[in-house]
Amino acid sequence: MNTDIIEEFAELVKIPVQSRDERKIADVLKQKLTSMGLSVVEDSAGEKLQGNTGNIIARLPGELGIPAILLSAHMDRVGNDGAIRPVSADNGTLLRSSGNSILAADDVGGLCAILAGLRQVLAEGCPHGDIEVVFSICEELGVAGSRCLDFSQLQSRQAYVLDAPGRIGRIVLQAPTKCKIQVRVKGRSAHAGSEPEKGLSAIRVAAVALSRLREGRITPYTTANFGSFHGGSSTNVVCDAVEILGEVRSLKQGEMDAYIDEIKKVFADTAAEYHAKIEVQVQVLYHSFSLSEELPVVQTAKRALAGLGISPVCCAGGGGMDGNHFNVHGISTVGLTLGYTKNHTPEEQIIVQDLIKAGDLVKALITETYKNGRTAAE
Repeated sequence: MNTDIIEEFAELVKIPVQSRDERKIADVLKQKLTSMGLSVVEDSAGEKLQGNTGNIIARLPGELGIPAILLSAHMDRVGNDGAIRPVSADNGTLLRSSGNSILAADDVGGLCAILAGLRQVLAEGCPHGDIEVVFSICEELGVAGSRCLDFSQLQSRQAYVLDAPGRIGRIVLQAPTKCKIQVRVKGRSAHAGSEPEKGLSAIRVAAVALSRLREGRITPYTTANFGSFHGGSSTNVVCDAVEILGEVRSLKQGEMDAYIDEIKKVFADTAAEYHAKIEVQVQVLYHSFSLSEELPVVQTAKRALAGLGISPVCCAGGGGMDGNHFNVHGISTVGLTLGYTKNHTPEEQIIVQDLIKAGDLVKALITETYKNGRTAAE
């Protein structure tokens, strides 16, 4: 068993990392990439997002005339205690977190797979075209890092984002648009004991509006969740202001537009009924993509997986990824699974053998891209 990738995984997940605070892991990754001979730059996305780190963009020159390939994973992780310690489980077949925090296989698994694949290519002297690497920041903040990526530094027209849950072999061809919903409800404050009739509870108005909205899985293609509700300061004061935060995701723009209209109408009708003021703001965080299985980027992934004895399965994803922004910028991009499950929870785990194969897959993607380029040139 190749233990190098497992040791590197343990090294990287132990580095304390939060979104907007990727500095420590970025410095380690830059050193690793530089030591392999890649040129490395850091863009200014961190400044735009009020963080301490930019996106890492690295390049390894290759044979002329071969299409460039872009490999990507993100450096940040969801909120955690900063003390992640991976432990072996199920007779060494799994890695899990030792405590009450996440494991951060999302997306340290992707970082490690890319590093391992690059090392294999270099160690074996595999011919290749230009290889580009993007290690992004703030992916867990609505895929914000790649939204601010300096795309002028990239020449690749096809890319692979190693950042999706599930057994290795899944090729994510679709990912949804995501909108952030911010609702502000304005009522009237009053003393809750002496003159409550003069008040208008923003909490009550907001609760009534939410009770009238569909939530969860709206259709097979559209989901919605209102996950944050803040308001009030004391039980002896009628609450005069509430803020609600939610999200809508959809693979179909028409369905998303219709549901957002529904949100606005429900809140407007409730505001009129209670003589309250309600403001609804909608922000698009990233746009959906949907790729044909016949595209070269998909066919290359299929051949790479098949060459490793893995049956490829094309599917749609329920979450966003850096590939959403790559596709918008004209880079045909798919997501690839790494073997982790239950990400964003303390039960997160990754299958060791899948992690190892993910490194092999990166090498196979590079070599298959080279073969395709050579065939096309002949």
